[in-house]
Amino acid sequence: MITIDDIRERLSEIRPPGFPRDVIALGMVRGIDAHDGAVTIHLEPPAMPAPSLDATVADIRRAVGALEGVKDVTVRVQPAAQPQGATGAAAFNELGPLPGVRDIIAVASAKGGVGKSTVATNLALALTHLGQRVGLLDCDVYGPSLPIMLGVSGRPQVADNKRILPLEKYGLRLMSIGFFLEDDSPVIWRGPLVMGLVRQFLKDVEWGELDVLLIDLPPGTGDAQLTLVQQVPLAGGVVVTTPQEVATLDVGRGIAMFQQVNTPVLGIVENMSYYQCPKCGKREDLFGSGGGARIAAHYDVPLLGQIPLVPEVRSAGDAGKPIVIERPDHPVSKLFVDIAAKVLAAIEAERAGTAAPTIIG
Repeated sequence: MITIDDIRERLSEIRPPGFPRDVIALGMVRGIDAHDGAVTIHLEPPAMPAPSLDATVADIRRAVGALEGVKDVTVRVQPAAQPQGATGAAAFNELGPLPGVRDIIAVASAKGGVGKSTVATNLALALTHLGQRVGLLDCDVYGPSLPIMLGVSGRPQVADNKRILPLEKYGLRLMSIGFFLEDDSPVIWRGPLVMGLVRQFLKDVEWGELDVLLIDLPPGTGDAQLTLVQQVPLAGGVVVTTPQEVATLDVGRGIAMFQQVNTPVLGIVENMSYYQCPKCGKREDLFGSGGGARIAAHYDVPLLGQIPLVPEVRSAGDAGKPIVIERPDHPVSKLFVDIAAKVLAAIEAERAGTAAPTIIG
């Protein structure tokens, strides 16, 4: 007699085209009914192109239908709920996987001022140190900092096929609205314009073959950020916070944002964790202590690392040569490389399906 466990095991072998994990690990399967050989799969897919969804449904029917004792397979598809107020969001959900890009990681913060872009930039460079081919997309439209932090200027060129060529620096392929603005130009745009621009940066940029594309999201967890992470299938998200209570209170919103689009949180980075006097070595917890560890334990996600507040990080970023490049032997640079290694390991664990959700049957 066919069991729910038999069906779930077979479903764990099915991976939607362009997605890094199977339908179980993605949380697409919301329920399984089996009675007298008739099986019904209740499916709630994330944002994906219609051809990919059709192929996934066909794979489910074929795989489950091949099980002994199964006479009929029905797949009921329930579209994922759209964020409230995200007018026209469904139109943005048709982008799907990016050709040539293996894994896409979003770096987010629930509030501004926590050093998210500093973490994203140094994390990208640390990934290149580990032999990865990396792109970095600066989606902070209102405050793009990538051009300053990496010392990049000039406008991207357009190839003969009308695709935008990313700029390159330190082995990274880069794109930012900052490349198209004058230094003192304000950006005063409404949400739909922002969505259109970011979608163009994802769809029309010639990213080439990449192992990892990091997306530096705007700060916050509103509809704009939620819609952004629905554009493409994400391998995971990294959430940046600082130790003080007011920052960690907001982190849950960032985690919930990723959960809403069935994206695993690869871990939390606690930035500005403490200050260590370079002369006497005394440690001062200027912004409190333990906030990142508490939030990681509460939400059962890894604490990837604690980055101390050191002048070299600030000065290196201001000079356009991040600390991972400027001083690769600095303890903070080694911390970023360690965090990068943990991120890659977390992606591989998710790809292997080690954290499959519970199935209601």
